[in-house]
Amino acid sequence: MTSSAATGQAEKKDGEHRHARNKELPDMTTLSAEDFWTFSLDFYGKQNVAKACLSLQDRRDADVNLLLLSAYLASKGNVLDDTHLSIADGMTAGWRAAVLQQLRQVRRRLPKFAEEVPEEDRKTVKEKILEAELAAEQVAHRLIFKRLDDAPMPTEGGTVKDRAEKNLKLYLRRLLSQSGPATPDERDLGDVNAIVAAL
Repeated sequence: MTSSAATGQAEKKDGEHRHARNKELPDMTTLSAEDFWTFSLDFYGKQNVAKACLSLQDRRDADVNLLLLSAYLASKGNVLDDTHLSIADGMTAGWRAAVLQQLRQVRRRLPKFAEEVPEEDRKTVKEKILEAELAAEQVAHRLIFKRLDDAPMPTEGGTVKDRAEKNLKLYLRRLLSQSGPATPDERDLGDVNAIVAAL
């Protein structure tokens, strides 16, 4: 984890210098699970990104990995379509339900044992669960790319922010359609805008 985070920070600094002349120039590096993971570690730490992603996760049952994928693809000059979104969502659905959501639920239950289990013990267990969650998230990144190249990935001009907004809103519409006809509310749009602003 430490070395991956350090790599992400180093690439971030290099990227800032490389794109200083033209922030809208997409990074045309070949798409890969490893590159996506490095991007995610860096991007998730940017201002308001984690807060917005977790808000959409808690309120709309969004998969944070797919939110990060939306931003990652936008940074590469790509846009999501229904086909690629279905592939990515389908590849992670089982893992998300059986592993990621279960780990998260266990971690969130720890405070309920405050009276019976010493804080130091709960802290130790929480740290181990967080390590497991991070490893499981990386597996999800690999699963997403396992079949993502089965069909040509759409590209689009415009700005990185334009592409990211389009990708995120496509995913948001998919989430909302699963619970019946609905339109994004102010909080949804605020979270989308926060993620877009960090690019």
